Amino acid sequence: MARIKGTRKHPITRSISPPDIFSLPISAYFQHTNAGILLLDVEQHLVWVNAVFQQFTGDDFDLVPDLPFAFIARHLARGARNPEAFLATVEDLLKEKNPFFGLELRFCDGRIFELNYTPLWHNGIFNGSMWQVTDVSRRQLQQATLEQARQQAEDAQGAQKEFLASMSHEIRTPLNVIIGMTHLLEETNLDARQQDYINILKHSSNILLGLISDILDISKIEAGEFQVNQREFNLTALVQSLRHTFELKLGQRPVKISATIDPRIQNHLVGDDTLLNQILMNLLGNAEKFTPEGEIAIRVTPESWQDDKVWVRFRVCDTGIGISNDKLDLIFKNYKQAEQEIREKYGGTGLGLAISKQLIELQGGAICVEETPGYNTCFSFNLPFIDTHKSAVVTPGPGSHRKQASFSGSTVLVIEDNAMNLHYINSLLEKYNVQHQLATNGPDALYFLNSRQYDLVLIDIRIPGLNGLELAGLIREDEDKPNVATPLVATTALAMENTFAQARQAGITDILTKPYTPDQLLQVLNKYLNEDETELIMEETNNMSGFEFHKDLDVKYLNTLYENNISYAADLFEIFLKTIREELVKIQALVDARDWELLKFQVHKLKPNFSMVGLTWISARMQNLENTLNANTSLPPEEVDALFADISAEVEKFYPIIEAEYDRMKIYQ
Repeated sequence: MARIKGTRKHPITRSISPPDIFSLPISAYFQHTNAGILLLDVEQHLVWVNAVFQQFTGDDFDLVPDLPFAFIARHLARGARNPEAFLATVEDLLKEKNPFFGLELRFCDGRIFELNYTPLWHNGIFNGSMWQVTDVSRRQLQQATLEQARQQAEDAQGAQKEFLASMSHEIRTPLNVIIGMTHLLEETNLDARQQDYINILKHSSNILLGLISDILDISKIEAGEFQVNQREFNLTALVQSLRHTFELKLGQRPVKISATIDPRIQNHLVGDDTLLNQILMNLLGNAEKFTPEGEIAIRVTPESWQDDKVWVRFRVCDTGIGISNDKLDLIFKNYKQAEQEIREKYGGTGLGLAISKQLIELQGGAICVEETPGYNTCFSFNLPFIDTHKSAVVTPGPGSHRKQASFSGSTVLVIEDNAMNLHYINSLLEKYNVQHQLATNGPDALYFLNSRQYDLVLIDIRIPGLNGLELAGLIREDEDKPNVATPLVATTALAMENTFAQARQAGITDILTKPYTPDQLLQVLNKYLNEDETELIMEETNNMSGFEFHKDLDVKYLNTLYENNISYAADLFEIFLKTIREELVKIQALVDARDWELLKFQVHKLKPNFSMVGLTWISARMQNLENTLNANTSLPPEEVDALFADISAEVEKFYPIIEAEYDRMKIYQ
């Protein structure tokens, strides 16, 4: 191999001949690159360097041919923070002859070199090596500056969030007192003038409360704190409830409100009904404010179906003042309204549409303004949902009773390990006279399934020993097994699209999302066990026992869940009181141990229990915690600490209420 002649002062002056280690074009590149280039022969001795590498070694070091690279490396590492480690790495690279990129050499004066090592092989024969050295000090400084700026921005955003939360509390507390005292004052004997004052006070305080809520919503969305919590719900009931609410709000005003829902949307859907309700409330509130007379219309139509996924189009139209075309780009921006005079005449923050747009996009949808004949404004948006294929049509009549189907002769296997869920499903199946068997883990369930045939299997997706999807796969894979064709209905609190897809792929027949109501379970039983397929008539629940749940609990949900059977409501409240603190201690131990995988499992299992005692918002917070655990691979421990501390504090706050409720229920047991 030819080597260069001369000294450090003239390392690249001689002409290059073909036998050299590199060709002329590459030589030109090596000479003009901003990286230091050094070539070694098979004995790791110097062959050639460019001028940039000479600058890195300094004028006090002569780079002469045949100089061992070990001397060059030691000289290069002078002033480094950890020269021994660098030299040890270099020695290993030279021995192993494997390419290496990004070896960092940091100096005490702040400079940073990055080295790449490339062995040169030809037909399996080692011909030498090349080192490339780049001064990345400026780049690293830029990165550090950017990282510092990013951290400062995050700190500022965190400070803003804390400020908004603090101010929200400070403003809401006296505002709640003002609103409460206003209502109390309204109940006293007032003359017409005083009543006007009260009306003005109520109106102004409600505007202020709405303003605070809007600002907090925007800050949460921008901070990425809004979570999508999917669950099964009745879309028709939600829309009609909103229509009725605004019908009452409009009162005697000459404005008609209507809701038209496409008859093809008859099933329960899975999605975030809370966010959908907020979006529609914002759009309807906007329509109500800007429509002095005429009509407000809600229209709901399916856009497309793909397997279990359905896209639904929502339109909120009105005959109000309308929006000029040149202002359409403004209306979805924070704190913006179409015209200045609108703010002066109608008030408002300019946040309602911005919040709606961001909540829609958070769920994968889009919103726009459409031209619709007969209306001056029409907001149109779409959202994806999961179609459960379970009918949401309820046809109760005056004095009607549920037509009880006969499930005699049918046997159901229930696979569930949560004590509250077990007691709940056991009570319901006994009520409906369904013979059933219980399994609390995967191996026991597999034994039962291999031993006899069942007419229906209710299987929790997350059970110890063998998860529900794995169990379903084992049931379906062998045609000689007794339950290869038995309907498998998965019960799960994780109502996500990918969960449904995985369940179908594993052989699951249907899905029942937790927490489910008695009517929802009865529909499943009727679908798979009622041979004559007689349609069940679901009746509205009326409180025949006289028992009224505490107002601070989700009363509507509890009435729907227990259907006035306060006896088994008491049983579940009792189980909750006996187990919840112990379960929270277990979860706290997992939080302290940073065992995220097991923590996800335990949070998912415990999540429905809170709803079953009327603490539905704590179930939602558990869902937020589960979403956080699922979404982050490098999870900030302090974030989990804060989320779980909030949940624990809320449980302790409402534990005495649950305890008092159970004491009142004991007489029904």
